[in-house]
Amino acid sequence: MAKIRHIIVGIVSVMYLILFFMKSDVLTKVLTPVLFIILANQAIDEWINYKGTKRKIHLLIPISSLLLAIYAVSNLIYVALS
Repeated sequence: MAKIRHIIVGIVSVMYLILFFMKSDVLTKVLTPVLFIILANQAIDEWINYKGTKRKIHLLIPISSLLLAIYAVSNLIYVALS
């Protein structure tokens, strides 16, 4: 499962770098999922590190990504209702 996750993140990162070096306009419709995939992967890796080491610093990225997800969902609900 970890290999598949790393392959997906590698493909997404290369895709973003190609778009960046071509100096094309990176739409927010493209940028948001790309950043979400990379952040989710990093959160999973840090959670696995925390379970192995029990050091609290490894909880920083999973907690911040959870807060970011809650903010994004609440923002989407606010925009949909207004």
